[in-house]
Amino acid sequence: MIEPWAVTVSAAGASATARAGVAREMEDWLAHGGHGVALVTCHRAELYGVGSMPHLGPAVALAGESAVAHLLRVACGLESVIVGEDEVLHQVRGALTQARLTESLEPRLQRLFELAIAAGRKARSRRTASSANLAQSAVAWLQLRASLAGRTVVVAGAGRMGAALAHSLDKVGADLIIASRDPARAVRLARVHAGRGVGLDEGADLSGGAAGVAVALGGPWIELAKAKSKDLPPIADISAPQAIPDAVRRRLNGSFLGIDDLYTQSRPLPGAYIEDARRLVALKTAEYMAYLGQPR
Repeated sequence: MIEPWAVTVSAAGASATARAGVAREMEDWLAHGGHGVALVTCHRAELYGVGSMPHLGPAVALAGESAVAHLLRVACGLESVIVGEDEVLHQVRGALTQARLTESLEPRLQRLFELAIAAGRKARSRRTASSANLAQSAVAWLQLRASLAGRTVVVAGAGRMGAALAHSLDKVGADLIIASRDPARAVRLARVHAGRGVGLDEGADLSGGAAGVAVALGGPWIELAKAKSKDLPPIADISAPQAIPDAVRRRLNGSFLGIDDLYTQSRPLPGAYIEDARRLVALKTAEYMAYLGQPR
């Protein structure tokens, strides 16, 4: 029986910088002929495959039933900071879609991802109201430090997570300025929320007068270190790796939330969801292992 494997590193055991390094090693391995599915999220960098397995930095290697159960747990949100959050299921689905576009997937690996996606959907169909997502958690953290309703909040980033931040901030009544490396993209997102779209340099200059700043960028926000105003409001940065320069973060005097901080500041997990999802993971893991044992 040829079993799947997983090479995984998460925020629970490695810094954002270390995770980014492992993610680059995974990309290199795939680019040089390796076969597998890479899953890179805010909190984890993982590679799944069948056959030859690479050894990557500080990543942990799992094989067989352990690897299968791990992907199922990830898809069901059991490995997320916010249990049952939706973003990771989108990312699992996106990882499979990307792999299909770039290579011919090994059938056992494709079936594993399809099973994980189905399990993630089924688990969330019985989700409790206490589940949340990263953007909502970041906005809740900002609300503890400043009143946001009717006040300006800068969102740096206009991608999927930036849009989630904008949506959550709009719901609490904030006036939004969306900043992006692509100003046109910022304008499009800002229009949805009756806000203003600008480039990252202008967004950095406007941050000093804002009630808060929420960040979801794919690279460092170097413009913020050069901003005209040195007095900054609380900043929640859910980028991975962290987008806020260290020099800026140090002068915030604790008014900074990074992606890894959510591990210590998240709310208690909903017990009913966890128990249901664990049972589903065990059931689907057994189902997949039985499939592997069938004659080919």
